[in-house]
Amino acid sequence: MELETLFLLGVYLLPLAMVSTMAAWTDSRKPVLGLALLACSGGLLAWVWVQRPDGLYTLRDIPELTVALVARLMAHL
Repeated sequence: MELETLFLLGVYLLPLAMVSTMAAWTDSRKPVLGLALLACSGGLLAWVWVQRPDGLYTLRDIPELTVALVARLMAHL
């Protein structure tokens, strides 16, 4: 996978991890899924940070990277 795709996957897993953790907290359950999503997201972002010579992408790059990813996916359909 390309680093842009891995970065976006890591960024988009963060809100899911937060929602899952909050839902487990309000239901008095252990936030296993939320913590697993957080670990995966952190691992993906750390991988991109280590592998990309310029470090992580900025928050300003997320919309452009998302549009480019959607365009690539639609081109393969």
